[in-house]
Amino acid sequence: MPVNQKAIRVLNKVLEAGFTTEKNISAMTMDDMLNISGITLADIAIINYLQKNIKANKVISYLGGGEL
Repeated sequence: MPVNQKAIRVLNKVLEAGFTTEKNISAMTMDDMLNISGITLADIAIINYLQKNIKANKVISYLGGGEL
């Protein structure tokens, strides 16, 4: 499985914005996402998938290129 480079890039943006734990990322609101510098609609979709995978305990599978 190839690494999901887009998800890694977005995850870096999220981490740089101060959301550094699974709990913080899961609790992000739309306002939180929109306040991240340089965020795009595609990035928000990736954050949404990331949140779903955190809740399903499948973060490594998702970042490794797996599907939701």
